[in-house]
Amino acid sequence: YNADIPESSLVFENKAEDLCPNISFVEIEIEGNIKDYAPYLENYFQDLKLNKNNLFTDISNYLAYEAGQPTHCYDATKIDGPLVLEKRNKQEKFKTLLGSEIELKGENLVFTINGVAVDLAGTMGDESTSCSEDTKKVLVECAYFKPEEILGKARQYNLTSEASYKFERGVDFLVQEQVLRRFIAIVADHAEIKSLALKKEQRKVDRTEVEFDSERLNKIIGTELTETEQKNYLNSLYFITDGKVEVPSHRSDVDQLNDLAEEITRMIGYDNIASKALALPVKAKKIEANFEELCRDYLVNNGFFEVVNFPFNDNQDESAISVDNPLDKKRSKMRVCITKSIKENVVFNQNRQKDSIKFFEFSEIYTKDGNENKLAVIVSGRTNKNFKEFNAQLDFSYLKGLIKTIFSEILGKELNFELDQSQNYDLYEKVYCDDLHIGRIGKLSKEFVESKTKTPVFSFEIVLNNLQLPTKKQNRISDFPASYRDLSFSLNNYENLGELSAMIKKHKESSELMTDCFVFDLFENKKQNLLKVGYRFKFQALENNITDEETEAVMNALIKESLQINGINIEGL
Repeated sequence: YNADIPESSLVFENKAEDLCPNISFVEIEIEGNIKDYAPYLENYFQDLKLNKNNLFTDISNYLAYEAGQPTHCYDATKIDGPLVLEKRNKQEKFKTLLGSEIELKGENLVFTINGVAVDLAGTMGDESTSCSEDTKKVLVECAYFKPEEILGKARQYNLTSEASYKFERGVDFLVQEQVLRRFIAIVADHAEIKSLALKKEQRKVDRTEVEFDSERLNKIIGTELTETEQKNYLNSLYFITDGKVEVPSHRSDVDQLNDLAEEITRMIGYDNIASKALALPVKAKKIEANFEELCRDYLVNNGFFEVVNFPFNDNQDESAISVDNPLDKKRSKMRVCITKSIKENVVFNQNRQKDSIKFFEFSEIYTKDGNENKLAVIVSGRTNKNFKEFNAQLDFSYLKGLIKTIFSEILGKELNFELDQSQNYDLYEKVYCDDLHIGRIGKLSKEFVESKTKTPVFSFEIVLNNLQLPTKKQNRISDFPASYRDLSFSLNNYENLGELSAMIKKHKESSELMTDCFVFDLFENKKQNLLKVGYRFKFQALENNITDEETEAVMNALIKESLQINGINIEGL
């Protein structure tokens, strides 16, 4: 409808201009009979299987489908006062045009007449001002509401509202008058219009602008389009690309460069964009474990729990670093050892009747002389909670055996111990590895532990800085077959077994052909005081097939030397 429309005398007050910057009204009065619906309008209801209501409501529903812009129709004869749009916090009854009664609570944006809510803005009108088949004069409202103001209202009041669905997702903020003129045109197709009047308020007119960056667009999309090609795609979607990109008023979902990239991508077609391998920086995972990791796994597997303590205490050691702003006097210095901290964990658990305590802690220790990475292990109480170890106590020999096993199995090294004396210990030994003093082990004194229980506490603390895992050696595997020989030794003295084992080990290390040897059988005859040991020897060469002569030469030398050991015989010779 393109003709001029006189201005309406409707008294309307917008008290929520920030929430509804653009709103228009048109008053339409018809006379005479209403014609049958034109095919375009009739097909809308038939094809979508929708129920008809009355001419004005049906046109409103159709326009929401055609233009995507909701409108609301008031029976103009039922408006008996100024129409006000306001956001207010009031608890009141509201009967919707569908006949259901709801109670408005909290803050709601509403249209009111004489202080009574007649429309829950952007969601649904009330029954008192709704149109009927007898309505001849209608007031049609078309507005733009901020989406966040409408969001969730229909769900809050359990209403089914197509209008709120559209407003929540954003509508065209410049299309209100155009939609109302279309409304008039449809009315004119079905009835004789007696009078028209238009009232409009438009405060939001500036469209969204987005900085255009051709290079970045290509980077986002993964294409090599020219700037002209990019702009042509956008222009075909009614974006204005002079300088900054001006977004169409109906595209409230576009406000950044990524949105423009999405629009161009849709125009190109996702399947038409060549795929590229995504190169992500991958940090190589360290496969080789260090001593700390292996030691931690070993201790956990043996029933120990790791603890982490504050690195501060009140020690009086001259090498301790003082803290400028300590939490309290008991945490005024950096600790110089872990044992003093970890024994507090033991006391805490002893005082709570824990009868098997196994703790360890790894920590970096900082002093005026430098820093050291240390491990402390502490035990007290029963060895374990099972029928075999429940009655056994954790003691000095257990702890000493533990540290020796750790070094033997993980590092392949032997430890040496030197008895000494030290404050805070009833029993104290220095620990050496490769003649290097690495720590201490002992039984802590009761005065140092300060526990309510009498259960003894044992601990060791070692420096880890110079401990390195042995270098792994790779041995070539032979492709040639192996040859095996078995020998059964008879010993009349257990002491000879060690000498025999050492001799066999010497022959294995000196022979290039003997690749393995092991005990496969052991039998003790107590009546005859005889020990029988079965050894298997494996021979294999890397470059060729091994011959019987080569195997026998090694075996004969081994047999000859073994028979020289007093009390040893070889069965079958």
